[in-house]
Amino acid sequence: MIFHLQTPEQASTLMASIWPKVKENLKAGKQLRMEIKAESKSRDQEEKYHAMLGEIATQAQHLGAKWSTEDWKRLLVDLFAKETGLQGGKIIPSLDGQGIVQLGLQTRNFTKEQAMEFITFLEAWGASNGIIFKNVAHGE
Repeated sequence: MIFHLQTPEQASTLMASIWPKVKENLKAGKQLRMEIKAESKSRDQEEKYHAMLGEIATQAQHLGAKWSTEDWKRLLVDLFAKETGLQGGKIIPSLDGQGIVQLGLQTRNFTKEQAMEFITFLEAWGASNGIIFKNVAHGE
Protein backbone atom coordinates (compact mmCIF):
# COMPACT_ATOMS: atom_id res chain seq x y z
CA MET A 1 0.00 0.00 0.00
CA ILE A 2 1.17 3.50 -0.74
CA PHE A 3 -0.05 6.44 1.31
CA HIS A 4 0.69 10.07 0.53
CA LEU A 5 1.12 11.98 3.77
CA GLN A 6 1.10 15.75 4.04
CA THR A 7 0.45 16.54 7.71
CA PRO A 8 1.51 15.14 11.08
CA GLU A 9 -2.15 14.57 11.94
CA GLN A 10 -2.67 12.54 8.78
CA ALA A 11 0.40 10.43 9.58
CA SER A 12 -0.71 9.89 13.17
CA THR A 13 -4.17 8.74 12.11
CA LEU A 14 -2.71 6.36 9.55
CA MET A 15 -0.16 4.88 11.98
CA ALA A 16 -2.85 4.36 14.60
CA SER A 17 -5.09 2.61 12.09
CA ILE A 18 -2.45 0.22 10.74
CA TRP A 19 -0.71 -0.58 14.04
CA PRO A 20 -3.19 -3.30 15.12
CA LYS A 21 -2.67 -5.23 11.84
CA VAL A 22 1.11 -4.78 12.01
CA LYS A 23 1.16 -5.98 15.62
CA GLU A 24 -1.06 -8.97 14.81
CA ASN A 25 1.20 -10.07 11.93
CA LEU A 26 4.38 -9.65 13.97
CA LYS A 27 2.90 -11.68 16.85
CA ALA A 28 2.02 -14.39 14.32
CA GLY A 29 5.71 -14.59 13.41
CA LYS A 30 5.45 -12.84 10.06
CA GLN A 31 8.24 -10.53 9.00
CA LEU A 32 7.13 -7.21 7.60
CA ARG A 33 8.80 -4.43 5.69
CA MET A 34 7.74 -0.82 6.06
CA GLU A 35 9.22 1.89 3.89
CA ILE A 36 8.81 5.61 4.47
CA LYS A 37 10.46 7.90 1.97
CA ALA A 38 10.22 11.37 0.56
CA GLU A 39 7.76 12.06 -2.24
CA SER A 40 9.17 11.42 -5.72
CA LYS A 41 9.63 14.24 -8.19
CA SER A 42 6.61 15.32 -10.19
CA ARG A 43 6.19 14.97 -13.94
CA ASP A 44 6.03 18.79 -14.18
CA GLN A 45 9.41 19.09 -12.48
CA GLU A 46 10.90 16.45 -14.76
CA GLU A 47 9.55 18.20 -17.86
CA LYS A 48 10.91 21.52 -16.67
CA TYR A 49 14.46 20.42 -15.98
CA HIS A 50 14.57 18.46 -19.25
CA ALA A 51 13.43 21.57 -21.12
CA MET A 52 16.10 23.59 -19.32
CA LEU A 53 18.77 21.03 -20.22
CA GLY A 54 17.61 21.24 -23.85
CA GLU A 55 18.03 25.02 -23.80
CA ILE A 56 21.50 24.65 -22.30
CA ALA A 57 22.47 22.12 -24.99
CA THR A 58 21.47 24.52 -27.76
CA GLN A 59 23.16 27.58 -26.24
CA ALA A 60 26.22 26.43 -24.28
CA GLN A 61 29.62 25.00 -25.12
CA HIS A 62 32.10 23.05 -23.05
CA LEU A 63 35.71 22.50 -24.12
CA GLY A 64 34.94 24.52 -27.24
CA ALA A 65 32.25 22.11 -28.43
CA LYS A 66 28.50 21.64 -28.42
CA TRP A 67 27.21 18.66 -26.46
CA SER A 68 23.93 16.74 -26.52
CA THR A 69 21.19 17.30 -23.97
CA GLU A 70 22.07 13.94 -22.37
CA ASP A 71 25.74 14.93 -22.14
CA TRP A 72 24.80 18.23 -20.47
CA LYS A 73 22.50 16.37 -18.11
CA ARG A 74 25.37 14.15 -16.97
CA LEU A 75 27.73 17.11 -16.60
CA LEU A 76 25.24 19.22 -14.66
CA VAL A 77 23.91 16.41 -12.44
CA ASP A 78 27.52 15.65 -11.51
CA LEU A 79 28.19 19.30 -10.65
CA PHE A 80 24.87 19.55 -8.78
CA ALA A 81 25.75 16.47 -6.70
CA LYS A 82 29.17 17.90 -5.82
CA GLU A 83 27.82 21.34 -4.93
CA THR A 84 24.95 20.04 -2.82
CA GLY A 85 26.82 17.22 -1.12
CA LEU A 86 24.66 14.46 -2.60
CA GLN A 87 26.22 11.06 -2.90
CA GLY A 88 26.82 10.87 -6.55
CA GLY A 89 29.17 10.23 -9.37
CA LYS A 90 32.06 7.88 -9.36
CA ILE A 91 34.32 7.32 -12.30
CA ILE A 92 35.75 3.81 -12.47
CA PRO A 93 37.74 1.81 -15.01
CA SER A 94 35.65 -0.19 -17.45
CA LEU A 95 35.53 -3.95 -17.05
CA ASP A 96 37.94 -4.45 -19.95
CA GLY A 97 40.27 -1.71 -18.68
CA GLN A 98 40.06 0.16 -21.99
CA GLY A 99 38.14 3.20 -20.77
CA ILE A 100 36.22 4.72 -17.91
CA VAL A 101 32.58 4.49 -16.85
CA GLN A 102 30.66 7.08 -14.86
CA LEU A 103 28.38 5.70 -12.18
CA GLY A 104 26.27 7.67 -9.82
CA LEU A 105 23.35 9.91 -9.13
CA GLN A 106 20.49 9.77 -11.60
CA THR A 107 17.56 12.14 -11.88
CA ARG A 108 15.10 9.23 -12.07
CA ASN A 109 15.67 8.78 -8.33
CA PHE A 110 15.19 12.44 -7.39
CA THR A 111 12.77 13.32 -4.65
CA LYS A 112 10.42 16.25 -5.14
CA GLU A 113 12.77 18.40 -3.06
CA GLN A 114 15.88 17.35 -5.00
CA ALA A 115 14.15 18.08 -8.31
CA MET A 116 13.20 21.54 -7.05
CA GLU A 117 16.80 22.13 -5.95
CA PHE A 118 18.09 20.91 -9.33
CA ILE A 119 15.80 23.33 -11.18
CA THR A 120 17.06 26.18 -8.98
CA PHE A 121 20.64 25.02 -9.60
CA LEU A 122 20.04 25.01 -13.39
CA GLU A 123 18.51 28.49 -13.24
CA ALA A 124 21.56 29.80 -11.36
CA TRP A 125 24.04 27.97 -13.60
CA GLY A 126 22.22 29.24 -16.67
CA ALA A 127 22.23 32.83 -15.41
CA SER A 128 25.98 32.60 -14.71
CA ASN A 129 26.64 31.18 -18.16
CA GLY A 130 24.46 33.39 -20.36
CA ILE A 131 21.67 30.89 -20.91
CA ILE A 132 18.26 32.30 -21.73
CA PHE A 133 15.47 29.92 -20.78
CA LYS A 134 12.81 30.93 -23.29
CA ASN A 135 10.98 27.66 -23.94
CA VAL A 136 10.75 26.37 -20.40
CA ALA A 137 7.44 25.48 -18.75
CA HIS A 138 6.63 26.79 -15.29
CA GLY A 139 7.06 23.49 -13.42
CA GLU A 140 7.05 23.24 -9.63
